[in-house]
Amino acid sequence: MRIFIADLITATLQSGRLLAVCIALLLLSACDQSKETLKVGSNIWPGYESLYLARESGFLEGQPIELVELPNATRVLQAFQSGDLDVAGLTLDEYLTLLARGYKARVIAIMDYSEGADVLIARPEIQSLQQLEGAVIVLEKTAVGAILLQGALDSANLTVSQVTLKNAPVNQHDHRWKNPEVDAIVTFEPVRSRLLEAGGKVLFDSRQIPGRIVDVLVASEKSLNNKSGQIRHLLNGHFRALTMMMSAPDKAAEIMSVRLKISQDKVWQLFDGLHIPGLQENRYLLESNLPDTLKRTEALKRLMLESDLLNRNISLDASLFDANYLPDKG
Repeated sequence: MRIFIADLITATLQSGRLLAVCIALLLLSACDQSKETLKVGSNIWPGYESLYLARESGFLEGQPIELVELPNATRVLQAFQSGDLDVAGLTLDEYLTLLARGYKARVIAIMDYSEGADVLIARPEIQSLQQLEGAVIVLEKTAVGAILLQGALDSANLTVSQVTLKNAPVNQHDHRWKNPEVDAIVTFEPVRSRLLEAGGKVLFDSRQIPGRIVDVLVASEKSLNNKSGQIRHLLNGHFRALTMMMSAPDKAAEIMSVRLKISQDKVWQLFDGLHIPGLQENRYLLESNLPDTLKRTEALKRLMLESDLLNRNISLDASLFDANYLPDKG
């Protein structure tokens, strides 16, 4: 009997130790997750510049967050799909493309609306959209490029078969403009400003297709589950940077000019044609006005399906837009 009781006590103590070890391992695992680096990727676009301003201003310190700038939107999409990025700056149509491919991710912030920043720029001798018939047009093979081009052609009563399209990522657009055989380019900032300085003429821009080109910050389901603290810190830094851009524009421009390698007086020109929602507007778009946000997204989805830009129909619902990671009100 004494041996049985002694064995029982020993087993109980060992079980207790095992439980303690298990709890410790779980806590250690949780701590490790909180220390994992959040990888955030984007292409070069003014609407994402607040993230880099946040980094340069120290607003992202305190959490392991790495910003990864890629040369074009196609590379960003590929990196996000492969799992190399936790969070990505994408256009809304690119997000819909992800969903159609079966990837699970949510929109956690609206970064900007393009209201003239995406453009079709032509040679100065081309005075109207109708003169694009037979033209050679360069554009990046993305939904944004296709949407803007389709809007321009529709305005001129032209079809894609009446022009010659040449695919080139945005980081090659400056070089392609030097080729005299190219008549027009579908592009965006900062290339837009450089081509205008080189004599280009804007024939069509995103103001003429309102609400169709929207940039969003998208997070994978895995990162939302495992790196929620880092994501909240990232968004807090983003909105702090937006506040800085409004309250201390000269200081913000000075910081951004160094990274962008342009003069300080040209920084704000890059933001022409962009509407950037602040925290209050983001809460409105992702919470109280979510039905309208969904309605606009549905309209974009229909346009993409009609233009063969989406490989299958997808169901959209409120769970795809998540305001839970935005900073507290006020």
